[in-house]
Amino acid sequence: MRVLLVGNGAREHAIAAALARSPQDPRIFAYMSTPNPGIVDLAEDWTEGSLTDIESLKRYAVKVTPDLVVFGPEAPLAAGAVDALEGKGFPCVGPRKALARIEADKAFMREFMAEHLRRGYPRWWTFSDPRSLEEHLRAHPASVIKPIGLTGGKGVRVLGRQLPDLEEALEYARPFIERDGRILVEERLEGEEFSLMVFTDGKRCVPMPLVQDYKYAREGDTGPMTGGMGSYSCADHLLPFVSRADFEAALGIVEDTVAKLGEVTGVPYRGILYGQFIQTSEGPKVIEFNVRFGDPEAMNVLSLLVTDAVEVFASIASGDLIGEIEFAREATVCKYLVPRGYPEAPEAGRSFTLPLQELEAKGIEVYFASVREEDGRYLTTSSRSVALLARAPSPFEAKATLDGFLAEHCPGVLYYRRDIPRLPPQAN
Repeated sequence: MRVLLVGNGAREHAIAAALARSPQDPRIFAYMSTPNPGIVDLAEDWTEGSLTDIESLKRYAVKVTPDLVVFGPEAPLAAGAVDALEGKGFPCVGPRKALARIEADKAFMREFMAEHLRRGYPRWWTFSDPRSLEEHLRAHPASVIKPIGLTGGKGVRVLGRQLPDLEEALEYARPFIERDGRILVEERLEGEEFSLMVFTDGKRCVPMPLVQDYKYAREGDTGPMTGGMGSYSCADHLLPFVSRADFEAALGIVEDTVAKLGEVTGVPYRGILYGQFIQTSEGPKVIEFNVRFGDPEAMNVLSLLVTDAVEVFASIASGDLIGEIEFAREATVCKYLVPRGYPEAPEAGRSFTLPLQELEAKGIEVYFASVREEDGRYLTTSSRSVALLARAPSPFEAKATLDGFLAEHCPGVLYYRRDIPRLPPQAN
């Protein structure tokens, strides 16, 4: 089996590691915007290219003739990469462009939910001019501003937090109105957030363990939003604040979204759909949908995947998802190590090392995100550097494993949140 992996972050390193564990011993090829040292070690061949340069990706696919193409990030999906590769006869794990719009256009996502699901979302509005936006925000100060298009998980701003006053809110919104033609405003919801990801062939959805992600850069959930500073999951595959009934309600929303997207577009959704939910007093509500694995959530769930990843992905691409997909009954904790100053003023080009053998001996998994490797050392970039993950019977124990190691060995040029995760006493 020849598998082409598209993408180069820690999420994609986790996908590559899951593929490499397959008893089918797949031959892995990679198309990356920058070389990821973890993926390079696992791949038979790789090349560099823009993730949205569909012609370049198509040329590499023709060269390596994969039996299966697995996508990590959203940008090539939104650009129509699956349409192009399936047109060349390459089976893909990832939705076509018309389906990827559910992530690429947040206004479309809300309009779709309002028309076809009629549940599970906050009140929302769109504005195409700053004056109307200003009038609304004056009347509704408990609001969240969301750019319509892709922002790499860093676009959401909450009034009163990242946007301390109306003037800063309008200043933030203007360039996105110019870029996208309008901006999305939603009521601010209160509650704990969680990630529900599913494998789907367009007909059935198989849920993965629930994960909670921590987006804020600083401890105590302060500072700017990031792509994610860490995450955790529990051994029962739920979360302490999500009941079985609320999990089923959230899963029903995801399942209906897959079905309705297929009906509306006439194209089956084959890939991963990721619902970012918030647990409110009225039940779970969708913050957004993403058309790929979460990052860092991919590390949590893929490290637990017992079923052959090649078999899972191949069955998705064929439109006939396998009957059962097994995940280990363990808890996980993942923490990102990021450059000092991230995300506002990250210190790029700083050198560090990692004791990889000691990490392996402690059972800590390493997933490289955005680093350059030179002579056995790693150099920071402006993005997240590396993710570390521990598995244990409980998140308490997994957190203790990571914290114990990092207290002694975290490179001085990197920062991590010590308070991930914040766990109630009953967390298992």
